[in-house]
Amino acid sequence: MASKYLKSEQLPAFLESLAKNARVVAPFKRDGVTQYEPWQSGKDVELDVLLAKQSPKEYVFLQTETYLKFGYEMAPVPEGAEGEDAVPYETVKVDPQNEAPKQVIFGLRPCDVRGFVQMDQVFGGYGGFYFDPLYNARREATTLLAVTCREPRSTCFCTSVGGCPSSREGADVLFTQIEGGFFVEPITDKGEAIAEAAGAALTDPTDTQATEANEAKLASATKVDPAFDLEGVRDALHDNIADKRWADLAMRCVSCGTCTYVCPSCYCFSINDSIVETKGDRYRCWDNCFNPVYTEETSGHNPRAKKMNRFRNRFSHKFWYYPDKYDSLLCSGCGRCIANCPTRIDIREVIRVMGAPKEAPAASGAVAASAAAAAAVAAAADTTTEGKEA
Repeated sequence: MASKYLKSEQLPAFLESLAKNARVVAPFKRDGVTQYEPWQSGKDVELDVLLAKQSPKEYVFLQTETYLKFGYEMAPVPEGAEGEDAVPYETVKVDPQNEAPKQVIFGLRPCDVRGFVQMDQVFGGYGGFYFDPLYNARREATTLLAVTCREPRSTCFCTSVGGCPSSREGADVLFTQIEGGFFVEPITDKGEAIAEAAGAALTDPTDTQATEANEAKLASATKVDPAFDLEGVRDALHDNIADKRWADLAMRCVSCGTCTYVCPSCYCFSINDSIVETKGDRYRCWDNCFNPVYTEETSGHNPRAKKMNRFRNRFSHKFWYYPDKYDSLLCSGCGRCIANCPTRIDIREVIRVMGAPKEAPAASGAVAASAAAAAAVAAAADTTTEGKEA
């Protein structure tokens, strides 16, 4: 698909053209906080702040959504009915809900896009598992216009989990900021349709602009510091599941769940009924695995009643359970959990510690003496053979 160029001053006109056929969502700054909101003419898109406080997942996986309306009513007794057929009885009328407005999300970062890719596997029926009609209807109606990260933050670690500040994975269009505007790369059919709809707002790029975009991508990738080595992390988390260091790392955690709510790939939810007289709604809303009662069963048993168990579950899920089931990670390296944790718990530290190979138990007693003797013999052998040919 042919790349394009968009002048900075043409961005409002470009978004306005998109808004004619869909809801446009973009990052805006309000009261000093950058967040995703529906675009309105005259509002300035905020792209200088690398990440919005909240990920844009809430526009596809809603914080609260009613997916079923129901009501109780008495069934009419058929005329002339006798016996049991003449006894009035209550019925339930069910009205499924599934609204999926067409929308375009502009200005999200590649790590946010990857969060959608990871949730797609959970709700999209990957491997024959659950297919969620609500999530998938909105996902299908959504076009993602990502922007390359020019200046990654100190909390970013996308390259350590297989990502990149200019990753195209999951995006429909990738915008890279260069001198005077954006280098625009349509990736999917949805992205191509967006480019065509933009019309004269997009022009053909020069070779110089293409080169500048490539240089910007390469430069941004080098600005992300390595956080940890993924090699062996899954096995190490399995081997270290009973390690006492989990309790030490969880000491500062206050079970607030902030890390899960700002995460672009966390998807825990709870289901509730709200009923007034004979009519009600069944809705689901975001929940989090740090919630003390999230795993409480109807019997009263809670397999994760202890904070340490909930803490361990979050990191093990992202780097062990989820990869086992979906053959992918459940972390895009955006670093929001680090930046927004009130007690400054760092996921990179947790993985470096608990994702490292299990330490072998220290030798003791006769075993230690035997090992020391063997080491002495080996040292002596090295001395006696020094200078000799092998």
